[in-house]
Parts: sequence; structure tokens; C-alpha cells
Amino acid sequence: MASEIKACTAASYRRKNTVIITFITLLSCFALVMIVYNLIKGNYLFSAAWLIAAILAGTYVLIRINTVYATYISSDRSNLYMKNWSNDFLPYDYENKVKILSEFIPAKTKLVEIPVNEIRGVLIGTKNFIKRNIDSDMEFTKNVGRLEKTKDFYRKRTISSMDIFYIETYDDECYYMPIADFDTKNVIKIVQAVQRANPDIFFKSSNKAYRSLMMRK
Repeated sequence: MASEIKACTAASYRRKNTVIITFITLLSCFALVMIVYNLIKGNYLFSAAWLIAAILAGTYVLIRINTVYATYISSDRSNLYMKNWSNDFLPYDYENKVKILSEFIPAKTKLVEIPVNEIRGVLIGTKNFIKRNIDSDMEFTKNVGRLEKTKDFYRKRTISSMDIFYIETYDDECYYMPIADFDTKNVIKIVQAVQRANPDIFFKSSNKAYRSLMMRK
């Protein structure tokens, strides 16, 4: 894939999270040392406590990496590429059958390729904004509806507030992914490149930052 334009999480967001991930990784390593130390000393209860700490820290690091670095949108002007989590919305496996483990397992990722000449429109905004601007029988509406019914308050709040990048094609297929903390200017460059390749594409957004930048193109 010879991509010429790429949008992902903003550089400042990545730098901040790199520091956090490095710090937690060091704590995980320290926890492993303490596990061995306490086993040698025969302090099995402390070893168990440090083991739990190491598992939690390691899990946090994996999910944080998945959150910050795993997803992106890119274009080579002929095609649009969207790399997203396989569950479409969150970096952890919230659909896992073992509920107690669902927030401790990083979600797998998927990459979709969409020919630019097949794209009808681009929407950027909250889930409610997108729902208002698409047909109610689209796949997006059905999938986000399952999350709207969840009893998990954190998950529901996260889904409600995030900006989503939504693509609709002429054959009524849709592709979407969260772009929370993405570099706004690079996302706009993607949209502008796609519009230059296919001038009939429409663009709408509920986010003032995106609308403002589009007006300057």
C-alpha cells in the first residue's frame, strides 16, 4: 500500500502516552523483580500481590498501545484505507463472552480498503449526528444501537462523546471508526484528497474544527 496521506492520533497525544506507557512498563518490570524476590524470601502472599499488579500493569500497557498507535486512516488518492479495531468502537474486547475479562483483552484490528470512486459521502461527528444524517437501516445504526443499550456507564459515555469518521458508498455500504484525539488537520487532508479525486463526494460534520478547516481548503 503506497499511501501518500495518513491521519492518526496527534503527535502531542502520542508523546504524552509514550511517557505513560514507558513509566507503567518500568513498573511492570519492577513488579516482576519483586515477585521473584518475595518467592525467594518465601513471602508467597506478597508474590501473589505483585503478580496481580504486574498483570494489571501489563494489560494497561497493551490496551494503551492499542488505543494510541493501532488505528489510522490513509489514502493513495485511488483508495481510502481505514485501520480500526475489529469491534468498530473500542480498543478492548468488550464483546468477550467472559465479561470479567472483556476490558483486559486488547481488541484485534482490521484494515478495509475503499475505492475512492465508490464513496458517496463522508461524515464526521458524534454517533447521534451520524444517525441523524443516514438511513435508519444502515449497519452503523444497528451496531451502535447495541452499545447504546449497555449498562456499562463508562462505555456508553465514551461512545456518546467520541468523534467518528463515517464513509458511505454508492451501493449503501458503510465504514466507520472513532477518531478521538486524531490530528484534525491530517483528517481534513484525507477528506480533501478524496474530494479532489471524486468531486461528487459530500462532506458534513458536527465538529466546528473540521468545518472551519474545510472552509479554508
